[in-house]
Amino acid sequence: MGVSQSFFTIVLATLGLSLSPLAANAIGFSTVSEAELKTLMSQPTFVAGSQFGSLFLENEAQADLSVDFVWSKGKKQPFSLSYDGSIVKYTVGETTLETQSEGFFKDIFIYTKATADLTSVLLNNLILTDSSTTLSISGIAASSPNNKVNIFGIRDIQESFTLTGNAMLSWLNKPQNPNNLAYQIQVGNVNSLTPSPNTNPTPADPVNSPAPEPEANTGIDWWSWLPSPSSGNYCTSP
Repeated sequence: MGVSQSFFTIVLATLGLSLSPLAANAIGFSTVSEAELKTLMSQPTFVAGSQFGSLFLENEAQADLSVDFVWSKGKKQPFSLSYDGSIVKYTVGETTLETQSEGFFKDIFIYTKATADLTSVLLNNLILTDSSTTLSISGIAASSPNNKVNIFGIRDIQESFTLTGNAMLSWLNKPQNPNNLAYQIQVGNVNSLTPSPNTNPTPADPVNSPAPEPEANTGIDWWSWLPSPSSGNYCTSP
């Protein structure tokens, strides 16, 4: 029992953020559920990540890439994901996957999943740099049986970006399904939210006017809130 307790101490730390006041105004962030993620970004432009035994780089416009990768239990691996408007490059340890894409994208979701019994995944010391700001995230983690899935969203990324950090997978028994111990970094643009069915143009509105912004009762207004430091979920620098 003592082994299990010490094993999970690593991954139960709360997520922390450190960013300048300028970055706080330029970048939005929040945690979301799996259902909200599917609504917000049903089709990412590209996805970089790992599951137990492999690395992958998926691109909706090109063939997906996947390679075998041997994870050492509880050992951190440095990783980076960069995009300059045309080239996506994803590196873990000494292994690099590369593909092409076009245009710039504003939204990133970092997804951690540990649904196999007594497993955990941790991404920490994350640094996201775009053309105007730098955001530091101390850690995003998931573990079973306590906190099996965590998804963290970042919006309003400005053009080119680089995300660096460390990734660590841990287990007591190797998961039978590799997908049950995994992480993903999904990149794209959040879907436009459909206005409430009760929203109709008034006689003064032109027929071809843009649809009004969705009301808060859509339940997906995840850009607008951030728990205060006193909640225990976030800590921000002065």
